[in-house]
Formats: sequence, C-alpha cells, structure tokens
Amino acid sequence: MDATRTITQMLETFFKKEALIDFENKLLLNESKMKNFPGFVKVSVIEGTFFMTVGMICGAILLRSKPEGFIGLGILAFILPFLVNYIFQDIIFEKRKREKEALLSDLLLEASVFCDESSLLNTLDRLAKQDFGLLSKDFARALNEIKKGASIDEALSRIKTMNKSRAYERAIDLLLQSYKNGSHVSQALKETAEDILENQAIMKERQAVMIVNKYTLLISSAIIVPAIIGTIISLVSGLNVSGIDEIGFGLSGEERNALFATAKAGALIYIIEYSFLASYFLALQEGNKKNFFIYAIILLPVALAVFVLCQIL
Repeated sequence: MDATRTITQMLETFFKKEALIDFENKLLLNESKMKNFPGFVKVSVIEGTFFMTVGMICGAILLRSKPEGFIGLGILAFILPFLVNYIFQDIIFEKRKREKEALLSDLLLEASVFCDESSLLNTLDRLAKQDFGLLSKDFARALNEIKKGASIDEALSRIKTMNKSRAYERAIDLLLQSYKNGSHVSQALKETAEDILENQAIMKERQAVMIVNKYTLLISSAIIVPAIIGTIISLVSGLNVSGIDEIGFGLSGEERNALFATAKAGALIYIIEYSFLASYFLALQEGNKKNFFIYAIILLPVALAVFVLCQIL
C-alpha cells in the first residue's frame, strides 16, 4: 500500500533511528504479529482508516453544520490507533520484563552450578533448554544468532540491549566476564541471585503497603468524589429558592442560574482533572508512566458516569 509506505517513511524521518530500533526490539520480544515497524504502521493504518470512517460518519450526523468538526474528529480517530498500539506494546514489554526479572534469580542459581565446568556456549544451551519461560526463549534466540555467525559477545550484548533491565544486564555481564577472562563466576552468580531475591522481597513488602493507597485512590477518584459532588449539585438544584426574588434579597433568578451553571462546569472540570491526576500517580506508583493512559481511559468515563447519575437519582 502506497499510503502505508508513505506514512512509514514520514515516521522514520520524524523519529530517531535508535528509537525505531528499540521499538522493533520490543515487537520482537513481545512476539507481536506486527513483527517490525512497517508492520506496526500497516496494522495502525488499517485500524485508523476504519475508525476514521466511523468517526466522520458519527461526526457528520452530530455536527451537520460544522464540517470542520467531523473532519477533525476523523483525523483524530485515524491517529488514535497509532498511539494505542504503541502504548499497548510498551505495556506488554514492561510486563514481560518483570516476568523475566522474577525468574532471573532461579536462572542464576542454576547457571552457578555448572557454568565453571563447561564452556559458555554449553551453558547457554542448557539455560535455553531449562524451564525458565521467557528467559529460556531469550537464550534460545541468542544461540540461534550464534549459529548464524554472530559471536557469543554480540549475541549476549544484544539480549542485554533489548531487555533494558539492570538486573538482566548484571547477569549477562557476569556470563560475559567468564567468557572473556576464563574466570570462575559461580560465586558471583550466587551472590547476584541472592541480591535479586532480597530486592524482590523488599519490593513485595512495599507493594503490600502501597496497595491500600492504590485502591483508596482508585475508589475515591472513580466513585466517592464524583458521587459526593454530583449529590451536592442534585440537592442544590432541587432547593426551592423562588421566594427569594419576591423579598428582593440576594441575586436575581438569572444571576443565580448563571452562577449555578458556572459552579457545575467547575465541578465537572475538577472531576476530569482529579481523574487525570489519580491516573498519573497510579502509573507513577507502578513505575511505568505510560500506564497513565490505561488508568485514564478507565477512570474518566466511570467518574463522569457516577457524577451524572448522582445528579439524576
């Protein structure tokens, strides 16, 4: 498709080569059907075209007298799949990275048993055949690259670069050290595994403490705060203040209505801001800021629905 090729070339010009390589590495590690950046663009263009068509039809129905409105809606709908697909792949990558780090201590303990008695190539072969899930797949991929002509140093360094994990880097560096210097690293591997286990224990304790704050923030931003504000607005709008005009006290009816409309709009803006802030802090707490979009997509509609329902009921 010429359009796909053109958009791919435009994006390749806009983004740095290193960023595109990192993204393609994520697609590879995620075992995505997109496979590479042109594949990502192709899928996003197909999805974007569909959503653009639906968006423009809906916009034309709702905004008949404003063609620039539904055209803008169509453009936004076309761009949206690019952003959503990118965020989704990044979230999957971070999830798989955490899964690998959780298994890393077991792999290092296993490697420490036989790494000094065999060559590094045999060590990699044994690690690839062990049941270490995604880690075994990484080492199997490294062995495949070695068979195709890459050196052990290049294959392991590529694993280290692709995964972007400090714990993973430390383990790979120890394996490379044994390969380059011929040194015994079994004790270092054991110590590294113990350090990782200790860090994981600390993180679990921290998560246990933070989980209360997490759910408190979720419930308050999605339900409690919108419900309280919506209920207050419902009570205020139901008050009978028609007699105030007759005694000539306070604001006129039109002024009160304008003031009430302004306060209602301010409450709506506050709920939107609160949902965004809650989403940001939740993502920050999890160590992945891109989770902000996932939380925002969920929290904002729920908060607005609760806000509206509490005014009606």
